Amino acid sequence: MRRTTSGKFGGACVAALMVGTALAGSGMTNVAFAQQASTAQQKTFQIKAQSLAGALTQFGQQSGMQVSVDAAAVRGLSSPGVSGALTITDAAARLLAGSGLSYRVEGGTLVISDRVSDAHGVPATNGALVLDVINVTGGGNTADLPFETPGSASHISAEQISRTPPTSVGDMFRSTPGVMAAGNRVGASVDVNIRGLQGQNRVNVMVDGTRQTNNSYRGYRGSRNETYVDPDFIGGIDVSKGPSGGAGGVGAMGGVVNMRTITARDIVTDGQVYGARIKTGLGSNTMDPLAAGSTKLRGDGPEFFNGDAWSGSVAAGVVQDNYEFVAAFSKRKAGNYFAGTKGKATYLNDSMSFKPPFVMPLSPFGPGKEVANTSQDVTSFLTKGKLSWGDGHSLTLGYIHYQNDYGENLETDIDYLYWVPTQNKLSNTRTNTFTSTYKYSPEDGGYIDFTSNLWFSDVRSQSGVAGKLTWNPLSDGKNTATTYGGDASNVSIVDSAIGQFTIKNGVEFVHEKAREKQLFWNPGDPENPMPVGNNPNGNRLMLSGFNETKLEVNDWLTFAGGLRYDYYEATGKGIAISRYPDKDGARLNPQASVTVTPFDGVQLFGSYVEGWRPPSLRETSSPLPGVVPNPDLKPEVSKNFEFGINVMRDDVLTSGDSLRLKAVWFDNNYDDYILRGRTRSGSYTWTNIEQAEFQGYELSVGYDAGVAYVEGALTSYADINFCNRGVCNGAVGVDDYGVVTIPPKYSGTVTAGVRLFEERLSLGGRVYFFGERFGRTTIGKGGTNSATYWPGAAIVDLFGSYKINDNANLDFSVENIADRYYLDPIATSAVPAPGRTFRASLTAKW
Repeated sequence: MRRTTSGKFGGACVAALMVGTALAGSGMTNVAFAQQASTAQQKTFQIKAQSLAGALTQFGQQSGMQVSVDAAAVRGLSSPGVSGALTITDAAARLLAGSGLSYRVEGGTLVISDRVSDAHGVPATNGALVLDVINVTGGGNTADLPFETPGSASHISAEQISRTPPTSVGDMFRSTPGVMAAGNRVGASVDVNIRGLQGQNRVNVMVDGTRQTNNSYRGYRGSRNETYVDPDFIGGIDVSKGPSGGAGGVGAMGGVVNMRTITARDIVTDGQVYGARIKTGLGSNTMDPLAAGSTKLRGDGPEFFNGDAWSGSVAAGVVQDNYEFVAAFSKRKAGNYFAGTKGKATYLNDSMSFKPPFVMPLSPFGPGKEVANTSQDVTSFLTKGKLSWGDGHSLTLGYIHYQNDYGENLETDIDYLYWVPTQNKLSNTRTNTFTSTYKYSPEDGGYIDFTSNLWFSDVRSQSGVAGKLTWNPLSDGKNTATTYGGDASNVSIVDSAIGQFTIKNGVEFVHEKAREKQLFWNPGDPENPMPVGNNPNGNRLMLSGFNETKLEVNDWLTFAGGLRYDYYEATGKGIAISRYPDKDGARLNPQASVTVTPFDGVQLFGSYVEGWRPPSLRETSSPLPGVVPNPDLKPEVSKNFEFGINVMRDDVLTSGDSLRLKAVWFDNNYDDYILRGRTRSGSYTWTNIEQAEFQGYELSVGYDAGVAYVEGALTSYADINFCNRGVCNGAVGVDDYGVVTIPPKYSGTVTAGVRLFEERLSLGGRVYFFGERFGRTTIGKGGTNSATYWPGAAIVDLFGSYKINDNANLDFSVENIADRYYLDPIATSAVPAPGRTFRASLTAKW
């Protein structure tokens, strides 16, 4: 069987990675706790003249060192760059030439401080300098990295998340162009939409590089990809849009999102060995939910701070030259929130052919009313340890436990005209995630920078609403998804007569396993029983080998290209075996790009990338009675064009200021796009249409003058089309699930703030705006499911932070200050967002 051959290949990948980890353990036994290699050994550097912050970022990547520096100390400074084979200390000295900064090497960390004055640091009692730390690691991400990347990348920092703490997890993506959270208010998970692509694993949303292959059936609203994470543990989020050539990209042609959780260096102050952090917060605008089944929801908002919304976390860590460890515990609780009171609450509904257009409420949850099933009760635990030894060896192990009892709305119910708002039985999800990373980056190696990862994720859910959608008493809304995978890659830097090559080669595998108790049942025809169940029951294996090569011809011209070979096989289990045939397939996906730097701090780039998404487990092994299998279902293929500009300039208007800008035009085409359609007999099935296209523009801009700053993000779609049999219009997707993936024509944010009293007090505000639903808003001919309608809106948030002392910080915010009544863009159902909400939190570190 074909499955046997590929299974051996997949087993070989697993074995290779496990052997690598075992060898790491063997090496650890022999050389554990050995002194790190001398900084006198040489490494190859190729860092052009640029801002000092950017130069230090590249230094961390090329040296494998940590770089610890105060952000204010390097703001507005430039570096002459460095090129050639040099020691760590010589390279650092050249990068800092003329800056007035000094440095020292502490183990694997380069610590930079201001030797001219102590304006950027406060002397500690032991004489050391206490810095507001930025940690730059090899391959790490800082705020400047998206503006240095010749492609569509975004970064969301922990600071940006803490400005306006998320009510729903998806709120963290509001300021990221091209990225939205679909169905953000229907439960506790996040389902990310990137440039119109979402669901069916089109976007890979990871936690510390791990996948949670979990989804749930949502009735007439289709299905929902679900990723669970505690925002209190997020140290930063990296977003790559479109097909990815490296680890994490297999099977995900829409993009890759990696939510990085905290490490010991996020907790321990630079220069210290031990550290701890305690954080506690209160919120308004929520009340504990009523008993399940209650239909008498409350119409009056709660008291200011009534104690029904609170959070608390504690984390402790240790950082030594060859050892790091962190452990953290978090508890978060919030009741049902209340919708805003001001704004448009109705729309003209012309979706029903049997009656004339009529005025309809946006939602059964009216202005100022309690929004049922929006409560959460989260408990999380995290621990990570890292051991470094010998000449560039390190091993990191991690574990995350997440548990949430939460309210969940069923989109199908809410979109019915005469549905009565009801408090549902709470849903419950538990996740357990294990990670391991081995790295080998020797001091004297330009050819070796090796990384391997192995991980395991287990998600177990019982949905309080999924049980309503099935006749299967065995499932009762329960399902499990177990996913494990790994990758191994090496980066080599090679000098040649035509320029410097950076070559990355690697392999990746992901194995998904989804299970639900299912049965055969057909009371109308007992002799021909049908499988009954909501969720997938099968396995999917994805394997990949990839190459990414970059040629830096000179300071102003760079070419890059790569190939990615992807393979998959999907196998139904249990009842699904009798309905769905085994499927497999493979494809070679190319990519190419060119980058031109005509001026210092200005990049022009263009790229063409192809990607591939094999059918998901839901599409190949979910035995819904109303959706018949399609043995001819083909994988989706993406062909993406992109052109853009990056600008990174300092000292633009005043000495020490900075300007950052990224503007991108994209044209993304998806051949054999999969959606739900009808067979000739009228039954529903999964089917391929010829093409889907999303074309538009994105803009990210930031200006920081120290005392004040402004940030902006904008997404605008020029064209969105679904095409089949020579026809391109909204009717093509009429039988799909309301075309819920279509984002608004435009959306964006503007954020501005000031830093006062020697930057002890920060005050700011954000405007979040978006247009009305872009696309089909009524049922087309022969269709049964209309798209959710929303009007455009502009939401204003205010935030602030006060540094009480060197170890304590008070954060506060007022979200939706105008108390607007509105639905989020890409709302999969008519669940309004929260009204005016006050929050305050206190963070203490020592």
